[in-house]
Amino acid sequence: MVSQKKAIGILGIVFAVAGGAAWFFGQHGPAAILWGVAVLIVLKLNKRKKRR
Repeated sequence: MVSQKKAIGILGIVFAVAGGAAWFFGQHGPAAILWGVAVLIVLKLNKRKKRR
């Protein structure tokens, strides 16, 4: 099994890659939203790491 932290990190990478694909196909609005979600996930992981 994958730990919850790794699973959330993988989900962030998936959102970032999906944003890149959307940007490539000219969908700039959805790409910005996907990248925003990826950034929020990374910030959440960083905040969780600093508490411990």
